[in-house]
Amino acid sequence: MIGWWIVVSMQTPEERDLTDLEGRKRAILAQWETGVEGVRWLDDLTDAGKATRLSGGGYPNRYLALAGDVLPLLQGETTSLPREGVWVFGIDEGEEYALPPGWRGKVEMNADLIRTCPASHLLTIDCWDQS
Repeated sequence: MIGWWIVVSMQTPEERDLTDLEGRKRAILAQWETGVEGVRWLDDLTDAGKATRLSGGGYPNRYLALAGDVLPLLQGETTSLPREGVWVFGIDEGEEYALPPGWRGKVEMNADLIRTCPASHLLTIDCWDQS
């Protein structure tokens, strides 16, 4: 495993599964790539009773959490999510790579949608294994 692609959406799991690609894109609050330990914040929320893990296995790992517990972690130009992790080394199509602990890439935030999302709204968070 090299890491995760995380998608935070305003849609319910059922809506995400049944909506076309354009509809899913319009509901995304934030998405980014992260290293191996980049889902630890979701495990912490789950352990604290603030998130529910609906599925595992990485295709995707799916969680539900209230916007009021997630949105404070998404404020600003870069996320304030914890940056734990381990070094990841590998080869992809003949190219070697190294990802440092806490690496994040391709961060996209929809500031307008984040700003208008009620704290009581239930969010779907999908974490896709990037191996």
